[in-house]
Amino acid sequence: MIVVGGGINGLTAAAYLAKAGLSVAVFEARGQCGAHCDTIELGLPGFLHSTHAAWLVPAMSPAMADLELEHYGLDLYGTDVLFAKTFRNGKNVVQALDPAVTQESLSRISSRDAKTQATITQYLGEHALDALEINQQMLFSAPNARLLDRLAAFQGGLLERLGIALSGDDLQRMTGFEVFEMLYESEEVRTTPAALGEFTGQWPLHRRVGSLALNLGALSLMPVHTARGGSHALTHALVRCFVAHGGDIWSTCPVERILVRDGRAHGVRLSPDALLPGEEIQARVVISNLTLAPTFLQMVGEDVIGSARARQIKGFNYDDPQLLGVYYALRGDPEFASAAYDPAVQRSWVGYLGGESLDEIRSGLAQVASGVIPDDIMGGWFLPTRAEPSQAPPGCHVGFVWISVPPSPRRWRGRRLDGWDAWRTLAEPLAEAVTERMEGYAPGFRDLVLERHVNTPMNQQDSNPSAIRGNMIGGSAIPEQYGMNRPLPGIVVGGASRSFLPGLYLSNSIHPYGATHLATGYLAALEVAEDLGRRDAEWWRAKPMMWFLENLGRIPLNAGVAEKWQRKAGAGVPR
Repeated sequence: MIVVGGGINGLTAAAYLAKAGLSVAVFEARGQCGAHCDTIELGLPGFLHSTHAAWLVPAMSPAMADLELEHYGLDLYGTDVLFAKTFRNGKNVVQALDPAVTQESLSRISSRDAKTQATITQYLGEHALDALEINQQMLFSAPNARLLDRLAAFQGGLLERLGIALSGDDLQRMTGFEVFEMLYESEEVRTTPAALGEFTGQWPLHRRVGSLALNLGALSLMPVHTARGGSHALTHALVRCFVAHGGDIWSTCPVERILVRDGRAHGVRLSPDALLPGEEIQARVVISNLTLAPTFLQMVGEDVIGSARARQIKGFNYDDPQLLGVYYALRGDPEFASAAYDPAVQRSWVGYLGGESLDEIRSGLAQVASGVIPDDIMGGWFLPTRAEPSQAPPGCHVGFVWISVPPSPRRWRGRRLDGWDAWRTLAEPLAEAVTERMEGYAPGFRDLVLERHVNTPMNQQDSNPSAIRGNMIGGSAIPEQYGMNRPLPGIVVGGASRSFLPGLYLSNSIHPYGATHLATGYLAALEVAEDLGRRDAEWWRAKPMMWFLENLGRIPLNAGVAEKWQRKAGAGVPR
C-alpha cells in the first residue's frame, strides 16, 4: 500500500499498517517528513524553533502506546501550569494539572465562577467513566448520531446540575461565546476557555461548538506538552517506528497522479521532478495525507470524479484558522507583569494575551472572518524552554506568539491591503506590533530579544502546498465541515477515512481535524486494517487518554522554570 505525503498523520497510518504486517511505502515531496511538525534553527545557532505544531498532544493518542513512541525517541516535557491568560489590569487566570491551583486562581477572580467550575469538576468526577469513554470516542472513532445523543444526554445532566434550564441538544446548537457567558460572570474567567477555543481551531464564534465550549469551560486536565529537542521529535519517532517495522520512505518523490482503473484507485504516478521521475507504482490501497482539494482536484482529477463532485470540492473552505507566527531568540525568560498578582503565570509555557473581554475576542474573530486584521493584537504566547530547556543555549529561551489572521487580509489599522499578496510586505510591521503587544504584558521583553523571525500563511503554504492558504488543520472546522459533515457530505463513506473512490482513503481533512493527537492517521489505519483483515493484532489495543493518565506522574515538569518561580512543596502558590 502507498501513503501520499509524510506528514505526521500519514506517518501514523503508515506505521500502524507496517506494524500490522503490510508492505507500506510513503512518498514525500520534500526532502524530509513532517512539514507541519518541524523544528529548525531560523538564525542563531542553538535556538530551536517549532514553526508550526508546537502544543503537542500525542499523550492522548492510542499511538503513544501502540507505536511505542517513547521507545523511538519521543520524550515529552511540560509545566504544571498548562495555560495562563494574563490581563492589562494586572490579573491572570491559570489552568493547572493540580485542580486546587486552578480553583485558587478562579477564586481570586470570582467566588461565583470558582463555585461553577467546582460544580463542573465534581460532576465530571462522579461520572468519570462516562466522561472518559465519550471523550475517547469523540476524537478516535468515526462520528455518529448515537455518540452525539450520548454526549447530549451527558451534558444535559451537567446543565441540570448547574441549574441551567437547557438540554444537551440546545447546547450543541450554541456558539462558544453563548456558553461562556452562560457559565461565568467575570470576563477574566470567560475569556480563558474562549482563548483555548481559538487555540484548538474550534472558534467560539461558530455555531454548533457549544458542546466543545462546555468541555473547555471546565478548565480541567489537558495532555499538552513540548518534546525534547522540539516538535520535530514527534516526526522522528514516527519515522523510526515505521522504518523499524519494514516501511519505506521515498523523499523528494512528489506524487503527480493517483491512478484509477475500473473505478478504483490502484496506485500512483510520480512527478517528472521526482527522484524516480514518472514512475508508476501499483498498490491495493492508497492513503492520501494531502488535504481534500489537492487530493481530488489535482491528483485524481475532475475527469475521474466528475464536474459535480469537483464543484463541491472546490467549495471546501480553508479560510480559518490561519496563523501568523513571530519567533524570538531570547537572552532570558520574560516576566509577566501579572506575576505580581499570581506568580503561577511564570510556570506556564503556554498562554494568551489580548482579548480582555468576550466582546473583544468576538469582535476580533469576526474581523478576521471578514478579512480584517484586528487593530488590537490578541493571540497565544509560547515559551517552550520553560518546559524543556535544551531548545536554547544555557540561560536563554525561545518563544513565539501566534495570532489569528485572515488568509487574504483587506485592511489593518486603517490601511487598505491587497489580499494574499499583502503578506510580502506585511510580515515585519505585524511582527513589530506583536512585539509591542508582548512588551505591554511583559515589560522588558523587547530587551530580551536577540533576533526575531516571522512565519506568515504564505510561508506556511510555500513550505507545505497542501496547506491551502496556510490553513493549519487541513481545512476549516466550521459547522458545515465538522463532525459527520467532515470534510463535506458524501466524500467519506462508511466511516471517517474511506473515500467515495474505492481503494482511496484519506488521513487529512477528515474527522476530527489535523493535529498532533494523530487521530486522523489513526482512523485511516483502523479502517484500512479492518478492510484488509489486519485489525486483530494483539498489540493494537491501546485506548485514547490512557497513556497520559497512566504516565502522568513521570512526565518531567518545569525543567526550565527559574528556581524563584518553582512551586514549593506543600504550597498552593509559590511566592
